[in-house]
Amino acid sequence: MSQPKPSSRSLIGMFVLIFGLMLYAFGAAAIGDIIEPWPLAIEMIYYLIAGILWIFPAKKILEWMGRGHKKEQNE
Repeated sequence: MSQPKPSSRSLIGMFVLIFGLMLYAFGAAAIGDIIEPWPLAIEMIYYLIAGILWIFPAKKILEWMGRGHKKEQNE
């Protein structure tokens, strides 16, 4: 039984995830520097929200990557 060949979606999705999340992290940290003088409670809320928001685009990218494997299995 041969292993399935990785699709181009996997490669593209992997690069989008790596570089997209890296840009997101740098952006979130830059905003964190801007709000540093604000009260600690506001900073904590910001980091909580920023720490959760990345999940939604990452989920969409992973779903898109998975659709490529389903198409290959049906053929």
